[in-house]
Amino acid sequence: MIRVNIQQQVLHFIVFLLIQIPFLYKLILFNSAFGFFYIGFILFLPYALNRSLTMVIAFLTGLIIDVFSNTPGIHASACILVAFMKDSWFNMMMGTSDDDVYLDWNELKIWGSIKYLLPLIFIHHTIIFAVENGGFNSFGFLFSKIIYSSLYSFIIVFGLSFLMAPKARRI
Repeated sequence: MIRVNIQQQVLHFIVFLLIQIPFLYKLILFNSAFGFFYIGFILFLPYALNRSLTMVIAFLTGLIIDVFSNTPGIHASACILVAFMKDSWFNMMMGTSDDDVYLDWNELKIWGSIKYLLPLIFIHHTIIFAVENGGFNSFGFLFSKIIYSSLYSFIIVFGLSFLMAPKARRI
């Protein structure tokens, strides 16, 4: 049975959006690396949470980002796909189907975080940039934008997941 601390999830939602919207949305590295930190909120939703609820939360998160970034549903669609894939991807990568798994740094560690977070962030960014670009035209620039943004977002999400993990269990 999943026990979800609703107050903690709402607090994480507010913190992720307050960091993303005014700060990271404008912080672009070398005109090709964009930091989409909010994807971490979706990726760290409790494992095996009702898939419909997860997708609704992902849609609302993406929609809020779309409203503030003036993109017509691009973030919402990418978030829904990632929310749909996250539990299956976790099962495949980690080889577990335990319902009481919490997706945090203590559970994943470094290698698990790379295997779980990086591919899903890459898929998220591929959808956003491919739709924004209107397809896969100018593939070299598009691919570099996806790679650099994925790495940048991974570093941000990984660092903040480490900071949010309970200190007693970090080691």
